[in-house]
Amino acid sequence: MGRLLAALLVALAAAAGQEAPADAAAKAALRKLAARFREARTLSAHVTQHRRTELLEKPLVSSGMMYYRRDPSRLVFRLTEPRKAEIHMDRTSYQVYRPDEKRLERTEFENDEVTGKILMVFEPKPDDLGKTFSIRGGESKEGHIEVLLEPADEKVRRRLRRVSLTIAEADGALRRLSYFDAEGDEVTLDLSDVAINPDLAPDFFTLQVPEGTRVLRRTVKKD
Repeated sequence: MGRLLAALLVALAAAAGQEAPADAAAKAALRKLAARFREARTLSAHVTQHRRTELLEKPLVSSGMMYYRRDPSRLVFRLTEPRKAEIHMDRTSYQVYRPDEKRLERTEFENDEVTGKILMVFEPKPDDLGKTFSIRGGESKEGHIEVLLEPADEKVRRRLRRVSLTIAEADGALRRLSYFDAEGDEVTLDLSDVAINPDLAPDFFTLQVPEGTRVLRRTVKKD
């Protein structure tokens, strides 16, 4: 009965044009995250990645380091466990290099509907995010709140179903980033030891592969 009443109150508030308390708290946390990252040119963090897919019973777990550069935007993962992989993401491409297999998988996008929207998280401008996503509050637990970002554009929803951020309510620190694609796959990144503006050499963001590497290319055309 209590849950039914709470749901009814939220629905009535929405119908009256009033913002639900959870949504207001999520937007407040998002503003703190934006303030924390406002002067961030680079970022580094230890990362543990969980990838869930309907094809596998258990999630794939890997760990290593994550690096971010704002200008030009690029996100890099150097994973070491359980096997080495280097992942590079910019606004129009996603590359996975597996040195043990001497293989590079490169996906190129004709627009930034997916990768560009994910990169927005690291340079968050609440007004811009509000134009691109519907912002809602999720679970609030132990001083952290889940911020749910659902694409407002139908074309984006065909590829990216939802982005979820777990943010510390006290200081706006980003603890977890999850994104869900249209096929139902989920990637969750748990972050720790986050450093803002570490001194990173340019080659951190350059993908170098040796001769003899097999390159698999795929292009995702604009709808």
